[in-house]
Parts: sequence; structure tokens; C-alpha cells
Amino acid sequence: MREGMQEIKIKLADNGVIKTIIDDNINGGGEEYESTNVYEFNSTPNKIKFIEELSIDLGLEFGNSKSKDQIQVKVGWGNDYLPTQKEIDFKIKNLKVQIEHLEKTKNG
Repeated sequence: MREGMQEIKIKLADNGVIKTIIDDNINGGGEEYESTNVYEFNSTPNKIKFIEELSIDLGLEFGNSKSKDQIQVKVGWGNDYLPTQKEIDFKIKNLKVQIEHLEKTKNG
């Protein structure tokens, strides 16, 4: 059985990147496959999508929701960011929900 090679090329674009994947032995059948995706970096969700999909293409395993260690791509405030009072209140509310969930988990 012939082993193939997968190649990932990333080219800079005006507002993002172009990712091309070339597989010279798709599914072990000896056929060539090429896929091209354009990622515009005009929003945070698009940037996260690129990172997640590139990681999958590279074969990186992130674990899953039942894993003790699961790698997640998340967005948060920068260390020097000064949030508004509304943002602080929202974050506190979300943290309280997370604490309640942990306490329910702890108590069975």
C-alpha cells in the first residue's frame, strides 16, 4: 500500500489567509485531492475557526467535553483592558453560574 503525503500551504491575503490542502493519496486510493479555503480575519469567530480547522488539519487532538484536559480556543480580556461596569457585571454573573455548576458537581 502506498502512503501519501498531505501538504498544507498558507498564504497571506489582504485581510486574512488562504489555506490550501493537497493530499496526493486521498483515502489510500492513490487519487489527488486539493481543497482551498479563504479565511477573512474581520471578526474574532473567523480567526478562531481558522485556528481550530488548521489544528484539525495538522492532526492535533484537543480532547472532548468528557476529557479531564481539553484544549479550547477562547476569547478573553487582555491583561491591560479596562472593562466597562456593564461588562464587569456580565462577567460576574457568568462566573456565579460557573461556581453554581461546580458546587452541584461537587455535591453529586
